[in-house]
Amino acid sequence: MIASARMYSVSAPAGQAWRALLAHVAERAGVDLPYVEHAAPAPVSALWARPDCGCVFMCGYPYASAAVSPQLLAAPVPALPRYGGRPVYFTEFIVRADAPERTLAQTFGGKLACMLPESNSGYNAPRHHLMRLAPAGARALYRATEVPTPTPREVIAAVIGGRAEVGVVDSYVLDLLRRFEPTLVAQLKTLAVTKATPIPPLVAAAQIDPRQCARVRAALLALHEDAAGTGLLAMLGLARFAAVQPADYAVLPAMAREADQAGFALTDAGPGAGMSLPGARAI
Repeated sequence: MIASARMYSVSAPAGQAWRALLAHVAERAGVDLPYVEHAAPAPVSALWARPDCGCVFMCGYPYASAAVSPQLLAAPVPALPRYGGRPVYFTEFIVRADAPERTLAQTFGGKLACMLPESNSGYNAPRHHLMRLAPAGARALYRATEVPTPTPREVIAAVIGGRAEVGVVDSYVLDLLRRFEPTLVAQLKTLAVTKATPIPPLVAAAQIDPRQCARVRAALLALHEDAAGTGLLAMLGLARFAAVQPADYAVLPAMAREADQAGFALTDAGPGAGMSLPGARAI
C-alpha cells in the first residue's frame, strides 16, 4: 500500500509536510505506507488507477464518477474561517495582481487557463459557476489557451506570464501557496470564488483490505487529538480530518450533467469566442 499527497504537494516545503503527516498516520495506524511522489508531468489519473493506493488524495469528481469506487478514508478540513469547519473548498478565479479588471465579467472573452475535464476545481466547478452567469444562448465565456495547463502551477504560470487573462485554481492549493510561497501568490488577485463543494478526500483502492483501511481512517480522524498530530495539521493549514460518505460527492457529477445538458463549455477554442456577450452579469 502506498501513500501520496500529489494533489496538494504544491511546493517542496508542502510536500515535505505531507510526507511527515502521512508517515505519522501510518505509524499511528500500524500500517506500512511507503510514500510515492508521482510528480508532474506524470498524470495524476495514473496514480488513482494504482491497485496499491492505500492513502492517496483523489479529486472528488472522478471519485464520484468511477465505475468502481475507491474506499473513502477521510477528507481534510482547512482551518481558515471561510471553510466553516467543513471538508469543503472553492475554485478561485485569479488574474494578475496588476490587471485592471475588478470583476469577473470584465475578463469575459479573454483566455482562461484551466485544468483537465477530470478536475473538479480546475474545470467542473468553474464551468458550472460560469454557466449560471452566461446570457441566454451563450455556450462559453472564454477562449482556450494555446498550451494546456493541466496542473495548478501551470495555470498560475499562464496567468502571471500573460498567456491567459484569468485562471481557475483550487482554493486550498492557493492557501498552501500563500503559506509556503507568498511572493508567488502576491503576483495574483482573486476576482471571484465558486460555491463550496466537497474537498478531495484521501482514498484507498477498492481491493485494499477494509480492515487496514479502517485503521488508517481511524488514525486520520484522530490526528487533531494529540500534540504531534495537531502540529502536523497546523503546518498544512488544516484543523482536522473529517469522515465523509459517497453521497457527499454525488453533487459533483450532477453539476457536470447540468452543464452538459445546457451545452455549456468552460472554454471555446473557436476564433473570437466569447467576444460578444451582451447581458452577462458582473460578480
